Amino acid sequence: MGKILFPSFPRELEAEFSSSYNVDAGTFTWVALILGTLVFLSFYVGFDRVLDIDNSLATLAIRIGMVATAMVVAVLPRPIFVRYLQSIMMTLVTAVGLAYVAIMLILRGGLMQGTAGTVLILMYNFVFFRLRFIPSLVAGIIITAAHEEAIRYALPTNMVFVQNFFVVLTLISGAAISYLLESRFRTQFLTNRQLDAERMRANGLIETLFPARIAERLKAGEKIIAESHGEASVLFSDLVGFTTLTEKLSPGQLVEVLNDYFSMLDRLTEKHGVEKIKTIGDAYMVVSGLSEMGRNTAEHIADFALEMREAIQRYAEQHNFPLALRIGISTGQVISGVIGLKKPSFDLWGETVNLASRMESHSEPGQIQVSETTYWRLHERYELTCRGGIEVKGLGRVETYFLQGKKAEAGGVAPVPSLIMPAGDT
Repeated sequence: MGKILFPSFPRELEAEFSSSYNVDAGTFTWVALILGTLVFLSFYVGFDRVLDIDNSLATLAIRIGMVATAMVVAVLPRPIFVRYLQSIMMTLVTAVGLAYVAIMLILRGGLMQGTAGTVLILMYNFVFFRLRFIPSLVAGIIITAAHEEAIRYALPTNMVFVQNFFVVLTLISGAAISYLLESRFRTQFLTNRQLDAERMRANGLIETLFPARIAERLKAGEKIIAESHGEASVLFSDLVGFTTLTEKLSPGQLVEVLNDYFSMLDRLTEKHGVEKIKTIGDAYMVVSGLSEMGRNTAEHIADFALEMREAIQRYAEQHNFPLALRIGISTGQVISGVIGLKKPSFDLWGETVNLASRMESHSEPGQIQVSETTYWRLHERYELTCRGGIEVKGLGRVETYFLQGKKAEAGGVAPVPSLIMPAGDT
């Protein structure tokens, strides 16, 4: 909390707190300013004229001058009023307090009867105007000192004691309340700051784990998120040769290889506009077509697949690792949604997802195997070779194709030779 007497933060945090406090206090202080101005002006009728009508015109001039000053403050642009709230209101309430002491001196009997007005001004100073502890204490001491100086030579000693008793007690209790309020506001500021930091970390984690549109819906508080997509292209990949590699490398080296592998693929998802769904072990799943309609989702997935295969081949050659990718793609209708409470996850379901998984598991190391639906969306711009029909569990016999590369006339490059590995090494 800082010092015991004057609660404070380090300089940068203190500036942030001051700005936040003034923004929160701005509207409340403005309303109190208008109300206080009306009360101060009304005292002309209920106090000045009743006590001493002969000298009331002089006091009216003083009151009008203070009201005019208050109105100038009230119409200041809000950014200026909020930014300089503490200094503006401290100066204004001090001026009003001194003006009121002058009124007490002008009116016959004013010094004897005017203590209640000083107490009211101190209440506005310490509570209603939302001044912080130091500004309110400074203003309060100046007003109290002026009041004491005015009555010291004009009233009997016993009346000086009685009036100062009320004013000084108001000063002490008001300062204590002001200090406690500021301490509470500072504690709340720190709590809110910590909550904001936790919220930002949580939102950052959500944005990392879920697609952008799903993350926004989760942050908005939606509990059930499910969507149907008329056409999407799903890709599964598996890192062939990694099992053999685990027998040769230390745990630290294995984690480093996996980190390189997934980092490369993550960068490619951003480049090609496809969405990462999940990883399981060394398997990687992405999809295209969940957030955009009317585009050939298979082409984005195909470009991603070709480049990821090439990237892994380069990585394997650079490090002399026996690694290759086995990739499967299928296109069709899918359902997406968020499931789970403790560790919610975004996933896909449907026959298209199952077929894409089978395309991967029945593919060959270094090959990109696609279903027939994907083939018809790629064959005009990409080189594909027919593999023929294969038996797929749960789906029967299906026609499959190997994606080789983009056709030259489509602005592509020559097909990349596959790094074929023994089929039994996974």
